[in-house]
Amino acid sequence: MVQLQMARILFYTFVFLLTIHGLIHLMGFAAYWPLTEIKNLPYKTTLLTERWDVGASGIRIISLLWLLAAVGFVAAAVALITHQGWWLPLLFGVTLLSLGLTVLDWSVAYRGALINLVILIVLVPVVGLRIQPKSFPAYPVPATPLTTIPLPSDLPAPVTKYYQATLGHDIPIIESAVISGRATMRIFGITFPSRFRFTHQAGQNYRHYIEATLFGVPIMKVNESYLDGNARMETPGGVIEDEVKIDQAANLGLWAESIWLPSVFLTDSRVRWETIGDNIAYLAVPFQDGEELFTITFDLETGLLSTLEGMRYREATDKDKILWRNEALAWSLVDGYLLPTVGSVTWMDEGTPWAVFTVEDVIYNADVSDYIRSSGP
Repeated sequence: MVQLQMARILFYTFVFLLTIHGLIHLMGFAAYWPLTEIKNLPYKTTLLTERWDVGASGIRIISLLWLLAAVGFVAAAVALITHQGWWLPLLFGVTLLSLGLTVLDWSVAYRGALINLVILIVLVPVVGLRIQPKSFPAYPVPATPLTTIPLPSDLPAPVTKYYQATLGHDIPIIESAVISGRATMRIFGITFPSRFRFTHQAGQNYRHYIEATLFGVPIMKVNESYLDGNARMETPGGVIEDEVKIDQAANLGLWAESIWLPSVFLTDSRVRWETIGDNIAYLAVPFQDGEELFTITFDLETGLLSTLEGMRYREATDKDKILWRNEALAWSLVDGYLLPTVGSVTWMDEGTPWAVFTVEDVIYNADVSDYIRSSGP
């Protein structure tokens, strides 16, 4: 939460400084048109420390470019704060324009040139964060055919509607899944393009391999697993294991990700559904000697799952659980089954998703017995 607040402070500070930097360019317009006399920016018709005389008409063109730079910086700041996608190319272009003007007028505008260089240095990683990584290669072990069972007749009404919409009346028996795709993930307040591969033994174990990238190149790697009821997180910050609260978090992650192998909620005898409304149900899943509850909402019109929420620990040091929401944003057919292929994950004390996952490939019932206990992609 503190990291998110710091990121917001830096964001708004950057927007404010861009605006001020843009407005300062109005001085160049006013001085060289000329509209007024400015003490530290006297009217002249020469540039490059008086080596190039552009004349009165030329300096008026230069003054209009100063005005264009002012408008460009302010427009870029407005676009950035209103989350318009064109802010980056505009800011990149106007910064290059401003850099050219300040170099031409170096004797009085060298500070502006240095500021422009700083802006360009900031923009380089921003551009890098917009380049998506390549997808992982296909999982090398082939899937095996799925057998099916009839849809149970004793499910709560919204749950029945959900399964009829996604799997139909014949429910596949899924024993394992390898789920691959790309994502955006907020780490230390910065949103990184990423790629992921999640491997599941249905209702039992999982392993996550994630790469956060810059310019498409991995710069942070995560190997984390939940095997035999024990969680292990291997991140650039170190290794965390043998922590009960992390085990609880990992167990909820195991079952939440089972929306990509949804028949496990019917075929695992430890799982139970409970109706609490026309489009809301509890999903009880096992954890150690007890169980944990998810609250699941379904779209009234389509019957598809909308949100899955549970109380989850975020850190091993947390005193209290935090409301944790998974939201299905888009659905697509995968091997003939309707699955959520875009989903977001939000810690509700932050209020915005920290990750958005886009599923590109799912392999069912391949042998993952060795792979799930290994590391790497």
